[in-house]
Amino acid sequence: MNAKKSLLVGAIVASMVLAGCSIGGDTFNGIEPPNRGVTVQATGTAEVIPSSVSVMFAVTALADTSEKAVSDVARLADAARESLRESGVDEDEIRTRSVTTYPEYRYDADGSQTLIGYRATQSFAVNIDDADNAGEVVGALVVAVGDGLQIESVTPEIGDNEDALEVAREAAIRHARKKAKDYAELLGVDLGDVQMVTEVSSPITFESRAVGESADASMAKITIDLGKQEVSVTVEVRWSIK
Repeated sequence: MNAKKSLLVGAIVASMVLAGCSIGGDTFNGIEPPNRGVTVQATGTAEVIPSSVSVMFAVTALADTSEKAVSDVARLADAARESLRESGVDEDEIRTRSVTTYPEYRYDADGSQTLIGYRATQSFAVNIDDADNAGEVVGALVVAVGDGLQIESVTPEIGDNEDALEVAREAAIRHARKKAKDYAELLGVDLGDVQMVTEVSSPITFESRAVGESADASMAKITIDLGKQEVSVTVEVRWSIK
């Protein structure tokens, strides 16, 4: 091979190395392929006892006139507020959601309708900070308002759950490392450094736990099931292989 041909072949080989070439379906571009890795998902959990209870309720009245219905509802609403204050609920935790009034009809079989009065309703959202006392608060509310009370929902809630989330994250990472080591052992390889961590989700699940009773011994005692709320964190972690 003369000098010109030798230089030409060398230039072609250098060009292939720089540009990359495909052999047998694998592409080589002059750069080492990324490290092989092990990617796993794992979940960690921590239990939290709810610290407060959210109550949605309404007071309602039916009267011959809209004015009378609104007046009756205002009286019931005042009784509800007073009961909540006496139970230790801060006024800032009591919020009006809506006030409505409308005619109410009875619908007969022949398709006719008869006005039976005017319905007025005021609905509230209340946060009870002392979760263990929630049953007594709701029970006292029932006694104070009577038949004009409609309880829509009672929901145990957690406040600051950062401590629980931290515990759940630590558990998730421990489980992920254990799972990755198990895979590495099965594959006959050693784990390298962590390449990626992703937090997938942080759901909350519930398990019932009964606490709290109403204050009035003359009526059936009200129990609020606070439950154990389970904070869960799922992570995806990738380790390189040495």
